[in-house]
Amino acid sequence: MRIAFLFAAIAPAFACHIIEGDRIFGKDVASASPVFAALDPSIDIGASPLAGVQRILRPDMLVRLAKQNDIVLSGPTSAICFERATEPLTAKNLLPILQQALAIDNAKIEIIDFSHFGVPRGTFDFPRSGLSPNGLWRGRVLYEQGHSMPVWVKARITVDRNWVEASETLVAGKVIEASQLMVKTGPRFPFDTASIESVDLAAGRRPVRMLTAGTQIVAAMLMIAHDVERGDHVSVEVRVGRAILDFEATADSSGRTGESIMVKNPENGRSFQAKIQDKGHVVVEK
Repeated sequence: MRIAFLFAAIAPAFACHIIEGDRIFGKDVASASPVFAALDPSIDIGASPLAGVQRILRPDMLVRLAKQNDIVLSGPTSAICFERATEPLTAKNLLPILQQALAIDNAKIEIIDFSHFGVPRGTFDFPRSGLSPNGLWRGRVLYEQGHSMPVWVKARITVDRNWVEASETLVAGKVIEASQLMVKTGPRFPFDTASIESVDLAAGRRPVRMLTAGTQIVAAMLMIAHDVERGDHVSVEVRVGRAILDFEATADSSGRTGESIMVKNPENGRSFQAKIQDKGHVVVEK
């Protein structure tokens, strides 16, 4: 708002006249100064200032305007200040705007704070992308000729959602059993994509670190369990043309279905590469 500050600093010490539209007309100048009462009301003087900015018609500009329109000035004329009409924001008028922008029927919105400057009459735009998890919602007011003015609201926005918690301590790297988890329901931020809402989405995975009982489970805490772990006994299927050879071996590395791992032949101690077909089953094709 440096421009607004600069205009305010050089403005004369009198009240500005309010402009409703995006142009200043002769009627506005006449309303501000009686000496211009004879000015054509429809004459276009220039653009209205942006919201929050003042536009000053200096005395020399007014003298020139008078000469151009055959108006005789009896003495010196003072500068005239114009500013666009604005109105303060209130929680009452913001609430339905936010409800419509959120478009979630069962959401609860509690407005905590908002922009404390006047805004022009226009259309509010609060995109969901401007809403952060801490409740700060950045938007704008769209007004005449494609102009906009930024606004913000701080709100507590919640919906009833499920989340999964550990019902007992979960050991890092150990597969999680469904019995070790529980589902809870309560108010949560509506666009929290990190939370896991179903036991099925966590059971069978492994925690990347130890999780104590009562910890809310989020996706970043988990990794997908391997279908084969290093040290597991696996069934090896060697395919050579139409011939198939089956035997047992030990996994030398870990992996998931479709990945290649190293497997050790227990009879001769040699390691070879095999692809995981499914859990506990690897294939070698030659």
